[in-house]
Amino acid sequence: MSLSSPKRAAFTLVELLVVIAIIGVLVALLLPAVQAAREAARRSQCTNNLRQLAIALHNYHDTHLAFPINYMPRQSSTYSWMQGILPYIEQTSLYNQIVPGGLNSLAANQTVANTVVKTFRCPSDGLTKNGIITTASDGGGTKAATNYKANCGANWMWTITNTNNARWPNDGNGLQHCDGLMCSNAQGGVPIPVGDLMKNLTRMASITDGTANTFAIGEAVPVWSNWSWWYNENAVVATCALPLNYRKGIDKLDQFASSWQRNYSFFSLHPAGANFAMCDASIRFVADNIDTPTYRALATVEAGDSIANSP
Repeated sequence: MSLSSPKRAAFTLVELLVVIAIIGVLVALLLPAVQAAREAARRSQCTNNLRQLAIALHNYHDTHLAFPINYMPRQSSTYSWMQGILPYIEQTSLYNQIVPGGLNSLAANQTVANTVVKTFRCPSDGLTKNGIITTASDGGGTKAATNYKANCGANWMWTITNTNNARWPNDGNGLQHCDGLMCSNAQGGVPIPVGDLMKNLTRMASITDGTANTFAIGEAVPVWSNWSWWYNENAVVATCALPLNYRKGIDKLDQFASSWQRNYSFFSLHPAGANFAMCDASIRFVADNIDTPTYRALATVEAGDSIANSP
């Protein structure tokens, strides 16, 4: 006599659909939380990068009694503040490969300029593939990008001329005659006069508006600006004359990447704002909707417009 095994109950189609629907709802609920957690981690890493860069500026200042300066040793040669701080961010070997004052076309200098430095990269930037831009300004071609730029102030002839610019009163040239921590000191592909260069040298004592209330370094998005490669003196500064994240989400900003009048400003891919390192090496997250006069005041080093309770 054989015993028949009982039949196992199976899920009906309706039950399967219900289970799938429940799983879909749970995934939909969890996904934003996962994405938010990932962005929080990326923002934390970005904050850490900026802190390292700001501390490097301080260490450079302690050694040289002034902050690094951008300049052009001679035509077709370049020196950026980001080159200058390499030894202070554990990149001494890369720094030693640079031929000081050498032409940009030298093989050694080309190798350095094409080297992606992790500390110069914001992890939230998924647009700049492999940390490289292929249309770098000033004839650079393909070069290693930077997501961080020094603050050159709020002086920009296409937007605003700061009449309180202590160094260069009523002068709108925000690249060579800036009112922030660091000028580009480059325009037109030729070295600027040495007198102008030395006048733009910034020391800690120069920041009379207060180091805790003056921007040192902010964020950039290289694919939106060809002027975002760390090796070049003309591609490592930005202005606060234009509002933070100006027209982000409205324009397709990559179409303005070659418009130098437009793209010397701060942008970030973090939601709702951007990270900034202050001149005292503290880090602040600045909201997109910051009051524009306040934003500009935070960019000047000695305009007499200190902000008592800045965001």
